[in-house]
Amino acid sequence: MTGAAITLEVTDAPVREVLDRVAAVGGDTLPLMRSLGGYMLASTQRRFESRSAPGGAAWQRLAPRTARERIRQGYGTTNILRRSGILYASLTYVASSTEVETGTNNPYAAAHQFGAEITHYARSQPIYQHYDAKTDTFDPRFRKRSRSNFMRYVEIGEHKVTIPARPYLGVDDADVVEMAAIGEDWLAGRIGGAR
Repeated sequence: MTGAAITLEVTDAPVREVLDRVAAVGGDTLPLMRSLGGYMLASTQRRFESRSAPGGAAWQRLAPRTARERIRQGYGTTNILRRSGILYASLTYVASSTEVETGTNNPYAAAHQFGAEITHYARSQPIYQHYDAKTDTFDPRFRKRSRSNFMRYVEIGEHKVTIPARPYLGVDDADVVEMAAIGEDWLAGRIGGAR
């Protein structure tokens, strides 16, 4: 996965102890890793829905200008990182018998996970407007190209846009407890509940 992924080494004692017992039992651990991956995928999706980072810290709100534009376009401001649904839909996991990786291959995923500063270089860009020749009036509002009879180029200077970090990948204390429980359930099924 090239978009964003988090690699974690489990050092939490209860989870480590369960994983050590899983290793001692042996056998095919792929079903366990798939269960862990499915849980982590669902946990990550819940973070998008609650707009919060692992641990519950709320994501930074949209900038006022972005919020106004989203409202104008009919998207609203509550679905941060979910306007098109592409990032959310790209979340997945990959499991093997020894590990599970949760993440996305979306190219802009890391910018949202870690934050980024993006430079827009100076450029010339066409804008479309309307000129009424009968009244010799010019409407300065932007229009779609198909609804315009007047096009001109404007110069846009170099500027930077800061995207705040809105972490969605990761593990919090509730995830650790649930992953340990998933491991315990898998062990109970493998060895008939004996420890």
